[in-house]
Amino acid sequence: MMDWTDRHCRYFLRGFSPHALLYTEMITAAAILRGDRARLLDFDPEEHPVALQLGGSDPKELAAAARAGEDAGYDEINLNCGCPSDRVASGSFGACLMLKPDRVAECVAALSASVSVPVTVKMRLGWDSSTINAPELARALEDAGAAAVTVHGRTRCQKYEGTADWAQIARVKEAVGIPVFGSGDVEDVETLAGRIESGMVDGVVIARGMLGNFWFVRQAVHRLATGRLLPDLDFACRIALARRHLDMLCAYHGDARAMRIGRKYVAWTIRGCAGAARLRAEVQTMDTRERLDALLDRALASGPRPEGWFQPVFVSGEG
Repeated sequence: MMDWTDRHCRYFLRGFSPHALLYTEMITAAAILRGDRARLLDFDPEEHPVALQLGGSDPKELAAAARAGEDAGYDEINLNCGCPSDRVASGSFGACLMLKPDRVAECVAALSASVSVPVTVKMRLGWDSSTINAPELARALEDAGAAAVTVHGRTRCQKYEGTADWAQIARVKEAVGIPVFGSGDVEDVETLAGRIESGMVDGVVIARGMLGNFWFVRQAVHRLATGRLLPDLDFACRIALARRHLDMLCAYHGDARAMRIGRKYVAWTIRGCAGAARLRAEVQTMDTRERLDALLDRALASGPRPEGWFQPVFVSGEG
């Protein structure tokens, strides 16, 4: 998720799951080849295993960027064919590639030939309801050398509206011999575990479901490893996690920049409190550590909404 799963977010999440594969934000191959490569590819060794998620549609550029990623130490190269953003589509990468299956297969073949680490693909069901082609595309990618595919259970035209169709994801699993991971509306640990344990998919990708509640990752990992469900965190503990995350950002970036980066994480965390709309407006002007602490203190004093935790809707196209 662009602008969300940066190296600091990934490092923080690693504390909840010692072995789960982490994915970078999508980084375009062109940016790696012509930009600040060292900064873009930097990550903490504690993040391992971690996959570099690439955007692009030029096989040669992708192959060169993948080699740079492998040299930097990434454990997997992932091609993003799932991001539904209009901005991303204008650059001819992301989910618009669902309309170009031959080009995607060409890209995967070039990637597979260029690196020794696994090459995987993130995709959607199709461009729209009349062009669902995920099973056919997955077969072509398997033939091209893909080690696994992740399928988000919506079309590009749906973006994040409606409900993810896991029956369609299961069709992809039936169509190929490589692992298939499911994505979309992953917000309940028991449902997540059931989809894996039933054989519907080989694994599940957690994305929007963790926003405002990183503990969800720990709950999922614990349930799959032990069969037991960890209790939800109360609102005070969610606030405490947000403080820990911001502490880490401040230590790395300094307070001023950390406050700008951290606003979105704080906004998601406090959406669960009573009177959150008023506080969220203040988040956008949060510029000092003192203001952050005061805002979180007020959220904590307000407590959770009377009707319980609010699961907000993620509407950004940068998925």
